[in-house]
Formats: sequence, structure tokens, C-alpha cells
Amino acid sequence: MLASPPHCARRVTAAGWLALAVVCAGAFGCGGVQRRMTIRSNPPGAQVYIDKYEIGRTPCSVGFVYYGKREFKLVKDGFETLTTAKMIFPPWYEYIGIDLISENFSPFEIRDERTFDFQLIPMQVVGPQQLIDRGENLRQATRAEGLAIPPPSSPPGSVTLPRNFVPAPSGGYPPPPGSFPLPPPAGPTQPQPGFAQPQPGPVPPRNRYPLPAPQ
Repeated sequence: MLASPPHCARRVTAAGWLALAVVCAGAFGCGGVQRRMTIRSNPPGAQVYIDKYEIGRTPCSVGFVYYGKREFKLVKDGFETLTTAKMIFPPWYEYIGIDLISENFSPFEIRDERTFDFQLIPMQVVGPQQLIDRGENLRQATRAEGLAIPPPSSPPGSVTLPRNFVPAPSGGYPPPPGSFPLPPPAGPTQPQPGFAQPQPGPVPPRNRYPLPAPQ
């Protein structure tokens, strides 16, 4: 009977251990990590949005995969809309390196439960005078920062003259050097002897387009 070479025996042993590891992983690695967050509010019944995705009405639960910063938004009639951000930190068994074992080779299921409670504030009814006061305070604040234009002190329709404006003299400004004075305006014409004075009357209509040549 021929004996197998030593290197062939080592190959068979390595393949056996690899197959045993795969079988053990399939048999015992049925656990893993299950992550879920529960959102509650006081009072309940608020519509929940997480990262702008609609989840449901409080109390409600939803599963998640990744850790990190999440944005929560709760909307309910009669209450102010609540928008806040929460940081979800991973547990120790989800650190890099350890998560390979907890996610794939854990013989039992690991549950990561997170609960978030929110207090809603009733919506306040603001009267007209309060709105006017808020607008006036906002105007004063923006005016102090130089962002608002103050209202004009002159009445509408008036003309505001510049500070360096000089009124013209009573006789008018003299003509500039080198220019010729304009002649005085012509008065009414006097009839010349021997010529008839034209009488006022209706002006005959003028053709818009020239007449065609006769045939």
C-alpha cells in the first residue's frame, strides 16, 4: 500500500478545517443583530417623519440598519411642529472588527432597542397686537443692523432736493461763452398790402397713399 505524500495530507487537512468552519457558521451563525427604534410622544397620535420619510403615528416602531445622526419630525394638530436631531451611537459589539462576529457568527440573536420620547408644546394663539409688536421689534432690529430702509419723512408725491442745490437767478442763466443768442420769438404777422389774408377753414384731407397713374 502506497503512502500519500505529506503535502497532500496537509491540503486535505486545510480543506477539512475550512469545510468545518463553513458548516459551523451555517449551523450556529443564525443570530445576528436586530435593530429597532421606538418613538413615543406626549400626547400620542403625532405623525412621525425620520429623515423626511413618513413612519407612522406615535407610538410606533421601525427597524434600522445604520447608526449615526437622524432627524425626527413630529406633526400634530393643535401643537407646534417639533423638529430635532438625535445621534444614535453604536454599541460595543458593533465596533469595526467585532461586528463581523456579532453579525455573522453569533449563536443567538442580539437585539438593539432604542426608545425616543418627545414632549409636544401646545400651539399658542397670537393676537393682532402681538403680531404688530413683533413686526415693530423686527423692524427696529433690522434698522439697527442697517438692513432696513427707514420710511421717508416727506409726503408722497413730493420731490426731495439735494443738499447742494442752488436755485436759478430770476433772469435766467447767461449763455455760455462763444454761443449766439437766440432771436426773440416772432409775433403775429401783419398783412402785406396787395395780398389777401388767408381765411381759417377746414383743412382738406391728405391722401395716405399716392393715387395711381391714369391709364
